[in-house]
Amino acid sequence: MRHTRSSAGSRLAPENGTLHMHVSLSGKETLVVSDVHLGSPYTDIDGLRGCLRSLVPGILIIAGDLFDDEHRYVDREGFELLVARLLRALGIRPRVLIASLSSSSHDPLVGSYIGVVDGVEVKACNCPIWISGGINAVVLHGDMVVRNGVLAYALELAVPGIIGRSARKRLDAGRAWVVYGHSHVPLLDNRRMLLNPGPWKIYGVRRKRGFVALLGPNTVRRVCP
Repeated sequence: MRHTRSSAGSRLAPENGTLHMHVSLSGKETLVVSDVHLGSPYTDIDGLRGCLRSLVPGILIIAGDLFDDEHRYVDREGFELLVARLLRALGIRPRVLIASLSSSSHDPLVGSYIGVVDGVEVKACNCPIWISGGINAVVLHGDMVVRNGVLAYALELAVPGIIGRSARKRLDAGRAWVVYGHSHVPLLDNRRMLLNPGPWKIYGVRRKRGFVALLGPNTVRRVCP
């Protein structure tokens, strides 16, 4: 596969037989959320919107499950319509939106996308996304480690961070931050450099509420709520 580049320094590359996306953020601080599940009646979209509007993100990363019931193959135009719907629901216009999409459920299957939607530079992939340029991180949904979400939840309740640690080993991520979702178990572990912002969909036994995190060159912390 040939490498392809965007004007903003992103590229796609096959690594170990799996597609990965690489994005340089030039050291900018970034807000991170996961598991929005837009479209679910159990999603606290008002709470998430309030957080993001109060923080005014220039760069927003979403670690998968942007949507609740859009797991189907889509072309570029179809994906752009979905992203525009997400931006309207969130009530924000970040300069850059980065999304590592679920490959197993919920999210659309677009492969990879680099483009502009409603004035927002969008970089999305059904694959891990490596972040460089001051921030050293890899973003993934988590289903590449444990496909079943309920099982992932049970595993992370029993052993916090097990999916993130497994992803670090599988991706050979070294000392990069591993940012992931999927399990619906929030976690910020500075020692192990693991961040799972947790879900905005609260239902059934999976009732742990997520948060918005700030990922910067010198700090990773919870900022809302």
